[in-house]
Amino acid sequence: MAAAGCRLLANPTHHATMLFGSLGQIGYWMKLLRAVKGELAAIRPAVVIPIDSPALNVRIARIARSLRLPVCYYVAPQHWAWAPWRTRELARVVDTLCCILPFEPDYFSHQGLHAVFVGHPLFDTAVDAPATDPARLVPPLPTGAMRVALLPGSRRGEVQMNMPVLLEVAATLKGRLNTCVFAAAAADDNRALQMQRYLQRTHLRVDVRTHRADEVLRWADMVLAVSGTVSLQVAKYHKPMIIVYALARWKWHLAGRFLINTKYMCLVNILADRALVPEFMPFYGSPEKIARQALDLAENSDRRTQMAADLARLVDPLAAYSQAKPASERVALEVMKLMGKQIG
Repeated sequence: MAAAGCRLLANPTHHATMLFGSLGQIGYWMKLLRAVKGELAAIRPAVVIPIDSPALNVRIARIARSLRLPVCYYVAPQHWAWAPWRTRELARVVDTLCCILPFEPDYFSHQGLHAVFVGHPLFDTAVDAPATDPARLVPPLPTGAMRVALLPGSRRGEVQMNMPVLLEVAATLKGRLNTCVFAAAAADDNRALQMQRYLQRTHLRVDVRTHRADEVLRWADMVLAVSGTVSLQVAKYHKPMIIVYALARWKWHLAGRFLINTKYMCLVNILADRALVPEFMPFYGSPEKIARQALDLAENSDRRTQMAADLARLVDPLAAYSQAKPASERVALEVMKLMGKQIG
C-alpha cells in the first residue's frame, strides 16, 4: 500500500499475533485506534475501507460510523466459523461487505448486511503465469521422484508450533521413500531464518525459499501445510495436500473447541462440505498418524490423481470468476457506488 502511494499512520505487520499472544499488545492497538480516529475526523474520507483483520478493523468501522462515514469492508470476517454473534455489530457499522468466498453473501445477507461476492484475490493470477514458473528460479529447486513442499505458516508462532511437526513427517517420508526431495516456502527473511534453525537440528535437506510460495507449489507433487488461506493457494495448483495446525492441548480445550462451530476447519473442506483433504486440526501429540497419511498419499498415485481432480472441480470456477475481473476491481466498483450515494 505504501508503494502504491498510501500514507501510513503505522505499519502494524510486525505486531501480528493470534489468540493469547495479543494480550501483551493491547496498549499498541489502543494507541493506533486513537490515531486512526483523529485522522478520519480530520480528513473525512469519502469512504472508509477496512481490509481483513476483524479484531482491528471492526473497531475502525465503528469509529467511521460514529463519524457518519460510509464503510466498505473488504474480506468478510469468518463469523460463520466462529463468533457468529459478532455479525450483529458488523451489520450496524458496515454499509457494504465484500466477500471472497462464494457462500458468504447468503450467510451475511440473512444477518441483515449488504454483502457481495467479489472473488478471491488468490485466483487473480493464473497458475501458469511466468511469475509462478519454478524454472525461472536461480538456483533451481531440487529434483527427485517425489517433490514435497512444506508450508509451516507465515507467523512466528505458527512456524514455532508447526515446523517441528512437518519436519518429523518429512523425515518419515525420507526414511521410507529415499527419492523424496523437499522445499519450504517462507513468508519473509525472518521466517526463513527461523525455519533454518529448526533444520539445523535434523539431517534433512530442505530448500527454503522466501517470497516464492507459488513457484514452490507449482514445483511440488504433494504439500504439507498449515491451515488457513494457504490451503486455497495449494488447491489453486490442484496439489494433493495434508493440512495441519499444531496447538497446545490446553489452549484447544480452554477456548478453541467452544469457538469453532463448523464441521471442518480447513477452508478447502469447508468449501467442498466434505473431507476432500486430510486435516489434522487442532493437532497435538505424536505426528505418527500424520506421517501414515503422508506415506499413503506419497505411495498412492491414484489417490493423488483423484484428489487433484477434486480440487480442480472445486476451485477452477473461483479462478475463472477472478480472472474475468480481479477482486480489487470489483471492490473498487462497490466503493464507487458508495461514493455515488454520498454525492447524490
